[in-house]
Amino acid sequence: MWRVIAKREILHNLYSLRFLLSLVLVLGVMAAGSLSFGRRQAAALGNYREARALAVKAMQEDAGSNASQLAVGRRNFDLRPRDNAFMDDAKEKYLPNAIIYSAWNVFGIKSRNDSANPLLAKYDELTWAFIAALLVSFVALLFTFDAVSGEKETKTLSLELANPVPRAAILGGKYVSAVASVTAIMAVGAVVSLLLLIATGGAGMGSATAIEAAAFVGAAALLAAVMAAFGLLCSVLARSSNVSLLLALCVWLLFAVVIPNSSGFVAKTVYPIEKAEAVQKKINQAFDDLNKAAPPGSWMSQSNNPFLPQHELRANLQRKRMAAEKAIRDDYYRTMFRQFERTRGVTAISPAASFGYLAEAVVGGGYARFRKDWDDIHVYQGQFQNWFTALDAKDPKSPHWYNPNEDVSTTREKVSFDIVPQFAERPMSAGERGRAALPYAAVMAIMACLAYGAAYALFVRYDVR
Repeated sequence: MWRVIAKREILHNLYSLRFLLSLVLVLGVMAAGSLSFGRRQAAALGNYREARALAVKAMQEDAGSNASQLAVGRRNFDLRPRDNAFMDDAKEKYLPNAIIYSAWNVFGIKSRNDSANPLLAKYDELTWAFIAALLVSFVALLFTFDAVSGEKETKTLSLELANPVPRAAILGGKYVSAVASVTAIMAVGAVVSLLLLIATGGAGMGSATAIEAAAFVGAAALLAAVMAAFGLLCSVLARSSNVSLLLALCVWLLFAVVIPNSSGFVAKTVYPIEKAEAVQKKINQAFDDLNKAAPPGSWMSQSNNPFLPQHELRANLQRKRMAAEKAIRDDYYRTMFRQFERTRGVTAISPAASFGYLAEAVVGGGYARFRKDWDDIHVYQGQFQNWFTALDAKDPKSPHWYNPNEDVSTTREKVSFDIVPQFAERPMSAGERGRAALPYAAVMAIMACLAYGAAYALFVRYDVR
């Protein structure tokens, strides 16, 4: 029975003005976002390739000078602009997008701004995720806010219930039709966006892109399911469509605007961490303590004779300073990561926020991508260090006193750049994306079930008179 009702409701939606306006709005915004992405991506890739070429050139020059200079030189690993960022830029312009490292340490992170005008860096792009979080969530409420209260006003609900039709079938049919209608709008918008990107050369259409696009539409369908359930709940709670519309707007503002934008407040008030200035004071204090405890001559560096005993003292002090700073900074970064993750756990009560985190996992971007690169580059740094120490051990002209900041007391032989270990970013695998997406998909599914269950429980006792 619910299938018949769902089919009738879908046809009613397709011929309604709200469906037509929603479709036109989504298509227009997604088309504009696709056209904008092509030009923006070309510029971003150009900047990335230029920065990457300069980084490789610097490593080649250091390798041609001496291996120690190659090892101690601080390098920037810049994250490549993602080709699927038209689906979701994952707020990566707000996240660290460069990691500083050498063969001896991963020093820290920094953010680059690829915008020609830095004032524009704070503006959101018209990505699929941005459109879905705002428009799809609203449209889902638009299709359900009067599903019960509106029919009560027009007396059609009492006529339906005068027939032997289960209330569960009526509510279920309305719910399925709303979710299907909103998903269809998003799917059509996605197809049009992809066709525009292919036609303008903004993106290629491979199997990976097709799978990601399908997964994204599935995530949008889950968002529509949650918001449609809340729309039905508002419709059952109210006795008129005007009141249910007001309730639905309040739900949308809370879930799509207020909670997703409260992350900074939650982080600072619920999960506060030390400021960067306090961390730097700890580092300075650790340096002062090490300097005071260091043997005399530990700072002497007046000879190019690598076997001078003072160079060993200096190398030992530099390693201790690096280890002390690393311990403090690594602890600070761990607290930053925990603060970020816990704040996400709180804001995930918003379907729009959970959808954003789910979309990041689908496209393999955002925080999950950054953490993977952060962990991977630590592994690479250890490999780079092992390679250098093995190279240094073969040089009889080296005293093998490892100084992480200078090239005096280790091998100064030239090395072929072809044998130097290189770091290459590994995209998130399907399994890694699935594990990152699962918690948020589960939260959204639970919220949909709870909201629909509450709507059904109220609808069973709903007075249609």
